[in-house]
Order: sequence, then structure tokens, then C-alpha cells
Amino acid sequence: MINQRNIIWLVPLFFILTFPLWRIPLAAFLTPRGGYDPAYANVKTDVHNFTMDKVRIQQIHNGKKSAEIQAESGRTGDKADEYILTKVTTDVYDKEGEITKISADRGVYNALTRQLTLIDNVVVEKTKDKQSLYSDLLYYDDEKRTVRCPGATRLVAEDAEIRGGSLDYDISNGRYKIGGRVHCLIEGFSEP
Repeated sequence: MINQRNIIWLVPLFFILTFPLWRIPLAAFLTPRGGYDPAYANVKTDVHNFTMDKVRIQQIHNGKKSAEIQAESGRTGDKADEYILTKVTTDVYDKEGEITKISADRGVYNALTRQLTLIDNVVVEKTKDKQSLYSDLLYYDDEKRTVRCPGATRLVAEDAEIRGGSLDYDISNGRYKIGGRVHCLIEGFSEP
């Protein structure tokens, strides 16, 4: 007599007895597509990914400390020798040892070329000359000892405010070059 409890036992028995019939089509269906390249499994990647807190980088130029870069955190970038920094504060030293402080929200430091790119809310404070510079993008090259701001900049001094389309500064000789449309506001200036 076949009742409901006996039918439940017949279903697994049916699959076990018919296994040789449906095994080959099921195996063909479940086989991964594409070829196998043994060289792909032996790819050796030499990657050094890391993340650091409280980063401090010192740059030496001609035997003297030329800059000190500090960041809240840092990590490796997509390119070799490139580090992504957050909350960056940089002290740049001139020939006389005077310090120019630069701060930004983000930065990228290339250890091979010794270039620092600062991004977002860049503020440069030259306390000796009582000057401040504001920009959104700044490139600092330690080898050439230059600062470049390719975008809009605002330079504020004691009695003057200068706005320009770009700014180039040579640390060695202390010269500014402001490009684009330049707007100057000078206080206490009298005509000759």
C-alpha cells in the first residue's frame, strides 16, 4: 500500500537511481566557462599598501632642512612613491631659516620627485612679512624651491589685498608673479 509517508521515501530513491542519466548534463552546466591560464595564478605583485596616523616627513635640501610636512593621516596612493595625506600642515624654511606655514585639508606627496600638492582650503602664512595667501590648489617643488597656485588666489598683506588668477613664488629669491586678472586694494596709498 502506497501512502503519503512512503512517497516521501521514493523521491530520494528516484534521484539516486537516475543519477547516471542526469549527472553529465548537470556537470556540463556547472563547469566554469573560459580557459585557465596558469601564469595568471603565479602573478607576483610587489605592493606595499599601508595607512598611518600622525605622519611626519622632513625634506633636506643641500644639507639643510628645507621643509617639514605633517599630516593627521596618510596612506599609499595608486602610483608608486605617492602618499595621500589629510589635514596637512607644512613648514617651509628659506635661506635665513624663516618659516612659512602652509595648511590644507588634503595633500599628495610624491617621494620620488619631492613634490607636494595641497588641495582644498590652502592657507599660506608668512608671519615674518605679515602675509597670508588663500587658494584651493598649491604645488610645492622642493628641488626647484618654487610654489605654484594655478587657480584663483588671494594674497593679504598688512596694508594690501591682491587677487589674481594664478600665483608663482620663487623661495630662493622671494619673488611673486601673479597672473590672470589682478585686482589690488592698497590702503594708505597717496598719489604722487
